[in-house]
Amino acid sequence: MVDDSVKSSDAYSPNSFVEMLGLEDVSSGQGRARVKMPIQKRHLQSAGNVQGGLIVALADAALSRALLSLLPEGQRTVTVELKLNFIARASEGNLFADGKIIHKGRTLAVGEMTVTNDQDALIATGVGTWMILKNN
Repeated sequence: MVDDSVKSSDAYSPNSFVEMLGLEDVSSGQGRARVKMPIQKRHLQSAGNVQGGLIVALADAALSRALLSLLPEGQRTVTVELKLNFIARASEGNLFADGKIIHKGRTLAVGEMTVTNDQDALIATGVGTWMILKNN
């Protein structure tokens, strides 16, 4: 279920990458966001675990949505840098990424993100920097 505070803008419209990952907005507002990714067979690498790049993409999506919740409708952002530490493997169920903006300036924002599983076990944690783009 998507929280009513989630903005309806082009930034939230599905695209092929989001659809491929199966990402679902859970909640968004006041510099925080939660995104869910049901683990599917196509997400698994040869060892049977979710491929690390997909976990990074999930974390990136959560923090991007957290920042967008603080910006005017239609404002855009891009990831400048992102660091994620993998703590545990994931192979079934759901993954949840939580993003939280810890500093927002005029052009840059910094945030923290965590990825957990259905049992709330920590899968990955990280930080990142996003650039806020001017509206055209």
